[in-house]
Amino acid sequence: MFGIAAGGVIQKEPCPLLVRDLDADVRAHARWLRIDINWAVIQDGGPSQYDWRSFDRVVKEAKRRHMHVLGLISYTPWWARPEGTLSTYGPNPTVFARFARAAARHYARLGVRDYEIWNEPNTSAFWQPSPDPAAYTAVLKAAYVAIKRVEPSATVLTGGTASAITTTGSYSPVDFLKGIYALGGRRYFDAVAHHPYCWPLFPGAKQAQSAWYEMYGTNPSLRSVMVDYGDGAKKIWATEFGAPTNGPTGTYVSPAEQARMVTRAYKLFAGYSWGGPLFFYQGRDHGTDKATYQDFFGLRRHNFSRKPAYAAYLSASRAVARSSRGR
Repeated sequence: MFGIAAGGVIQKEPCPLLVRDLDADVRAHARWLRIDINWAVIQDGGPSQYDWRSFDRVVKEAKRRHMHVLGLISYTPWWARPEGTLSTYGPNPTVFARFARAAARHYARLGVRDYEIWNEPNTSAFWQPSPDPAAYTAVLKAAYVAIKRVEPSATVLTGGTASAITTTGSYSPVDFLKGIYALGGRRYFDAVAHHPYCWPLFPGAKQAQSAWYEMYGTNPSLRSVMVDYGDGAKKIWATEFGAPTNGPTGTYVSPAEQARMVTRAYKLFAGYSWGGPLFFYQGRDHGTDKATYQDFFGLRRHNFSRKPAYAAYLSASRAVARSSRGR
């Protein structure tokens, strides 16, 4: 159940840094790596060209370390969206499915069997011009069929939902999942993906605004929606979770608090019968720019020094392993 969500730039790392990052992740007992399979980058040369090289390098290094890879298939290339729009523009289902099928075929040869369809599609930050359960469900259905035709044993996840409320420009995770089910999406995913970020609250805090608590504790919750639709046997994969340790005042937690959150998160998630892997975002800080908290989610600092959260992650993985052996 221990994973690392690597973010969208790991494929750009020089090989020595990539090797150093993945070695550190494995030493912490991470067994999963979530990476982008970025359609906008891979087919930047046009609809008939594919450049997998930078992503292949990451997959091969992860597999060399016996890590499972979760491929996040996302982002629309320039030629498949209206002029002047961003890569977060919601894709045409048929065109997207064509790429998903090509990706599944290509990565099956490298041992990848698990795919997440888009990132945070319940928010306008990642689905333009605005999030739309109907448009997303059409993409999910098409991608699921395309992937399964190539790799019947593949696990296909819904796009990991972000913490949000239902308003102009966003849907709450629960409302978005209800929309997928209402639109006939039940047969087109094998697990639900969610991003239970909740800082400064701790995992398990009984607060309606906590994306962690929204998995099971709110009324309705992600779990109750799944059960109501007869889908309770499926699991929830937490494909991103974490907390930053620096940034603008009031936007982050201390390194010690981050470590306690890691301990709490994995202890709780190990006890959820419906829980799949939990991916910590991320292995190492993106950078050192204190103008944004986005640079500071890592278990390690940008200079590779370990935060207390690294030891907490390793300790949690050992505790879960001992518990599993004792059952």
